Amino acid sequence: MNASLPSTSHSYHTASADKTMTLSKSTHSYTCDSLPPSVEDGHFAFARIGGEVRLVQVSSSTPIGALTTIDVKIFRHEFITIFRLLETKTIHPADIYILETIDDRSKCYEEEKEMVFLSKDVVERMRKLSLPVFARPYPYRPSRRIYYTLR
Repeated sequence: MNASLPSTSHSYHTASADKTMTLSKSTHSYTCDSLPPSVEDGHFAFARIGGEVRLVQVSSSTPIGALTTIDVKIFRHEFITIFRLLETKTIHPADIYILETIDDRSKCYEEEKEMVFLSKDVVERMRKLSLPVFARPYPYRPSRRIYYTLR
């Protein structure tokens, strides 16, 4: 840096109970240090995150809005009907698509073990939601043989 030019490196700190944000003018970088999101209660659902269907618990304390981030617990399918907590994170609404909510009678959540047990029919619905959807490359046309026999 040239000594005759004034330095443009300033740091601004914004502190709240759970977040600290630092802005440095010289590098134009933003860093956000925050506590992990808290998802104490909420509803369970199947959601598409990053192209994969996952079992999630969506926080009920998250306000509903198009630009409001969502706190979720993401569960990994471990064995037949058993799911184990993978991570807790805050997701932008554009990165998550809720496919189906799960009835409380179809699941058993053990918070101390961070495990969810789902009924077999719910796991089967998840399997069907996970199947790839193949689009036909062209619209359906009847066979020419059928066309000629009908004439």
